Amino acid sequence: MRVIQVKCPSCKNPIQMKVRDRLFYCENCRTLHIRDNEVQLVDYEIGDFAKGAPLDNRVYVPFWRLYCNFVINHISSSGGTAFKLSNWVRGGPQQNSGDIFVFVPAGEFDPGTFRRLATMMTANPPRYASRLDFGNVPRLPASVRKVEAAELADFIVVTMEAEKPGVLQDLDYSLTVRDARIVYLPFFTSVSGLVPGF
Repeated sequence: MRVIQVKCPSCKNPIQMKVRDRLFYCENCRTLHIRDNEVQLVDYEIGDFAKGAPLDNRVYVPFWRLYCNFVINHISSSGGTAFKLSNWVRGGPQQNSGDIFVFVPAGEFDPGTFRRLATMMTANPPRYASRLDFGNVPRLPASVRKVEAAELADFIVVTMEAEKPGVLQDLDYSLTVRDARIVYLPFFTSVSGLVPGF
């Protein structure tokens, strides 16, 4: 395995990485950088593991947390009601617009795992205490760029609505990303896949 060494653009401290990752974390100045044609600082959060959580098999999973304005212009379905989307937006089912968080897994996952993680985190946004560093817990590398995450947010929203009871016939909406940041959420690896640790 080849070790890649780069220098932190903020403090010039060497950063060594053994995996290919779009995101570079500097342990010296605790900044996160993305290298995509140019180097940019990235806003980020690190979620803490729940108190009393086992110490084995811990891993941090990167997500793009997109704060979005969501407007439903028209929605119709048969055999059910347009329930999920109208309940996600702040204000509940009587509102046709509002703000939501969409969580886009930033790592390389198979389609089933990607969809499971995205819908789980978006439908029930996680609550967690934050911490300042990773505490020697490994983190999965990120491969999804910010612009790709914004495009995938549309896919996640439509997929989640399509999974409700009934048949989605027509959905006319707009989704505008207002803010994007990387959030590293605590998970455990198990034989059944990734399990939340917050």
